Amino acid sequence: MELRHLRYFLAVAEELHFTRAAERLHIGQPPLSQQIQALEAELGAPLFRRHQRKVELTAAGLQLLPRARQILADSAAAMAAARRAADGEIGELRIGFTSSLPLTPILHRSLRRYRERYPEVKLTLCELFTAAQFDALENKQLDLGFVRFNGPPPRDAIQVRELHRDRLLAVLPSAHPLAGASAVTLSQLADTPLIGYPREAGAGLRDVILQLARQSGVELHVVQEAGEAITQIGLVAAGVGAAILPSPLECVQIPAVRYVPLADEDAYLAMGIATRRDEDSPLAAHFLAGVAGD
Repeated sequence: MELRHLRYFLAVAEELHFTRAAERLHIGQPPLSQQIQALEAELGAPLFRRHQRKVELTAAGLQLLPRARQILADSAAAMAAARRAADGEIGELRIGFTSSLPLTPILHRSLRRYRERYPEVKLTLCELFTAAQFDALENKQLDLGFVRFNGPPPRDAIQVRELHRDRLLAVLPSAHPLAGASAVTLSQLADTPLIGYPREAGAGLRDVILQLARQSGVELHVVQEAGEAITQIGLVAAGVGAAILPSPLECVQIPAVRYVPLADEDAYLAMGIATRRDEDSPLAAHFLAGVAGD
């Protein structure tokens, strides 16, 4: 049974007149009659009683009528949904982000702009460290990722577009000798106990700090590890040591903590948006088109 047969049947069933149905369908009456006869032969039952001046539905025709309407309506809805999906108007978009991203305007501006344009797309947001986002992108568990990573991505399948750079800050106890300085260098922190991210966290900041230390010829003394930036700031307030964090974290104000910019040339942490190189989803393309650094 073909959809066109159902469309022909529905026209005749609603018009109860072959000539008017043929005019509605923009085909000749003989081809219409032939198509109806073919449908009846396939079903093995007559659908219409044909009289000289009128047409009536048989019992089989009456049973087919509501189902034909539903099948044609479902077919039209399926085609419309497929077109909208191809145009990126519906579906699900999975986006990763690092913990400091909500403290910057990039995420909420991008999400607001996208929701305004594509309100029927489901957005699934996942907070993950950068390395975990790269894994999820490669495994097609994420479509996009807001990552913290300086330089090229470490995987050939991933590309990163830089959006913004945040200056790194030394997070110091208020009693630290450098707490009142306008800026410090990493070498000035060589003798200061530090709090950092554990290796297994996969935080891009850890690698940036280690690279800065190598460039400066400084050996850092990490005495405590913590996987969350807020925890690190709390440990600084408790006098455990100092931390190095990107500038958006400066909004976390604790009386016993001071934020001092690092003056080293490469003391920044880039914010970028990562995708698979072979990503061809219209959902991702529309989101990327609306993302801009500031």
